[in-house]
Amino acid sequence: MTTQLPQRDVIAASWRRVQSSGLEPDDRPVPTLSDIAAADPLLDAARPVLARAAEVLGGTKTALLLVDDQSRMVARVSADTTLERHLADSGAVDGAAFDEEAMGTTALGTTAEVRGDLVINGGEHYLEQFRKLSCFGRPIIHPATRRVAGVICMTEIAPRINPLSVPLVRGLVDDIAERLLNRSHAEHRAVVAAFEKASRRRDVAVAAVGDDLQLTNTLAAGLLGPGDFGTLRMMVHEGSTRDRTITLVSGIVADVAVDRLPGVRHAAVFRLRPRLDHDQASVLAAPTTIDVASIAICGEPGTGRSSRAEALVPADRVLLDVAARLLDGTVPDLAGAIREARSRETGLVIDGADLLDDRSLRLLQTAIATYEPGRPPIVVISEPATGGSSSLAAVLGRCRSRITLPPLRQRTSEIAAIGQQLVERIDSQLELGSDAADALVCQEWPGNLTELSIVLDEAAAAVLARGSRLVTAADLPAEYRGSTRASRLMGMEQAERQAIIDALDASAGNKSHAAKALGVSRTTLYARIRALGIGR
Repeated sequence: MTTQLPQRDVIAASWRRVQSSGLEPDDRPVPTLSDIAAADPLLDAARPVLARAAEVLGGTKTALLLVDDQSRMVARVSADTTLERHLADSGAVDGAAFDEEAMGTTALGTTAEVRGDLVINGGEHYLEQFRKLSCFGRPIIHPATRRVAGVICMTEIAPRINPLSVPLVRGLVDDIAERLLNRSHAEHRAVVAAFEKASRRRDVAVAAVGDDLQLTNTLAAGLLGPGDFGTLRMMVHEGSTRDRTITLVSGIVADVAVDRLPGVRHAAVFRLRPRLDHDQASVLAAPTTIDVASIAICGEPGTGRSSRAEALVPADRVLLDVAARLLDGTVPDLAGAIREARSRETGLVIDGADLLDDRSLRLLQTAIATYEPGRPPIVVISEPATGGSSSLAAVLGRCRSRITLPPLRQRTSEIAAIGQQLVERIDSQLELGSDAADALVCQEWPGNLTELSIVLDEAAAAVLARGSRLVTAADLPAEYRGSTRASRLMGMEQAERQAIIDALDASAGNKSHAAKALGVSRTTLYARIRALGIGR
């Protein structure tokens, strides 16, 4: 495999990307280490190949480096102590991140970026610490999934790479790819066998997913849409065996039992049971009635706070949009809004209460406390009061009822369903593809539903322009196709992080109880909390 662009253009483009990340040539980055247990399938395939290569390289001043699909160092083979010491001093240690943002232009991170063979001679490295080395890198493309499984790089202390390195590395990559394919075939057979066993009961919807594999029985085929497989794959990468409740793209809520397959890391069989007694309304919809005098709707901007208020209060409500008034340069007239709502006998919505000053918040607190029963309600829309003013906390505490809307990043099991509803609002014939759902689940969504709506509006326009009906990952804006800000902490790590946070929340911060719920030891939980940067 060769890169499409001339090598000098590839390296120049890499330098521009690295410079934009803020890395300077004379920097000596401290290696960012992470758990590389997920690389076991790649290592299992590569170990015997690397062992044979080590015999061939004995007595030479060269080394072989192997990184996984996330550009993390997983193996290093060298018989030269000088080179070995230089590599270790440069951060080439197990678990070290070698993507471009971490280590600049190298035959590891840059090769993964361009998905092609790449020679980087000494001075072409971005960081000074690598400029004594010359390297040749080749990506390992998994024959079954066509995804980059890792990169092998041959390196030596020299101004230019030895041309004999190229055919040797290509042969090693071909051997590893063949072993990955054989392993994939064995894993596929294991998934199919487990699926067939679970499908013997015809009254249960059964689905199975593995690398480049998804299976359904008749009941599951009628229940699951393409986007739902993004949710199921997210559950696979979480690594948990806990039963879950998820919202399908159809809006149906289903209880899901997860059966992991021993020895197969990225596969599971799912047994789904729809909740027939559940109100199968849209996951973006809200209750339409309210029987309390005051209610607080809390959440980050973009979580659907205003839409929830619209569903709770009649259309003739009085609305005080605090942010809009402040942007216009006018003082929000809270007292006037309260008087108007009372005179018109209608509901009152205060949107953006967290932006009010303390005097207005105290006035609002008094209005809520003295509101007469039977009147249309006061609805207060606000960000959560954590870390905010005591006056805001008092207002929210006075409300008779409270709805807390979680941010989108905490609703991973619903993202596929929400995405499907959003594209259907654009065109009822549009369908969210499984690869697009995979990509959406992997984002952080700081802008919540607002950001998701913008992304899907752009994707839908691309789909409709070409006369199609299926939204694929390729239709999403480039930064949302999977290799984005969340990709360093996505897939397994992002899902694992959220699972730990959820378990800690459910156990009120008790780590022993959280570890038990997650099915891990306390020692393992503490280690993962530190590794994932969970601030507890």
